[in-house]
Amino acid sequence: MDNNIEKHDEGIDKGIIKLHESMNGLATMTPDKIAKVSERMVEIDRAINTLGRKNTQSTIQLMTLNMMTDSPYRRLRQCIAEINKKRDALESTYFKFRKQEIELKEWESKTDELSVVNADEARAGIKTAKIYIDGSLKDIAVLQEAYDEIRKNNNIPEEWDEMDAEMDEIKHHLRQAFRQSHRDMVLTGSITQGNAEYLEQYGVHLQTAKNVIAKYIASCDKQLEEGQVPNINHLYEFLDRSVEVFGEEYKNVMKHIGLDTLVRQEFLYRSTK
Repeated sequence: MDNNIEKHDEGIDKGIIKLHESMNGLATMTPDKIAKVSERMVEIDRAINTLGRKNTQSTIQLMTLNMMTDSPYRRLRQCIAEINKKRDALESTYFKFRKQEIELKEWESKTDELSVVNADEARAGIKTAKIYIDGSLKDIAVLQEAYDEIRKNNNIPEEWDEMDAEMDEIKHHLRQAFRQSHRDMVLTGSITQGNAEYLEQYGVHLQTAKNVIAKYIASCDKQLEEGQVPNINHLYEFLDRSVEVFGEEYKNVMKHIGLDTLVRQEFLYRSTK
């Protein structure tokens, strides 16, 4: 090994040193420069433990779990779906990790040059796999905590089932339709065709909805003019009132379609509660 590298032997990235040794005559990266890179990799390796996951906890809980929905059951289902997806990926990574460990033992028992290279590659793969296994487990733990908190803070029983979720769907869709329509009117002054259809699907007359939303926007404008600042809870309260006023209008749509029943219990998963 080059003397310039030997003096930096403590706290270096051995993988980069090996890369240097196997590739002679690099145009720019001299032994001193490579030693500097290797030293800095120690901190990078430590900080890599903050990775291993696609999103931060804040992103997962305020964006992934929010998705502009007010339904706690939908958020619980999102938690479950995300946990299940990450568990499937974790299992795949785990079995790949196990195979690499077995292959590593085989290559370590041999002395030919290719086996030595394969063993080094397997060690690097195992090191990376551990980071992402750790990251997936952290994500699952965060989502489990979020699941428990959402359920408890919304007074949802432990053994909730599909029936509970179905009975909350009308409220969710009305809130969502008014939220999106309110956004349309603030940004463009009119309700888009898609949201007009969304409102009608749940029994809300377009002009009535437009009038209700226009009055709400006007009340917000007045508060802003007076130096008050409506916060997000102000919007949530408006959506709650919209559900109170229009919560039964979907029944008129059912009658128009010719439906007697909206939720067919015999085809739902029910808990033993």
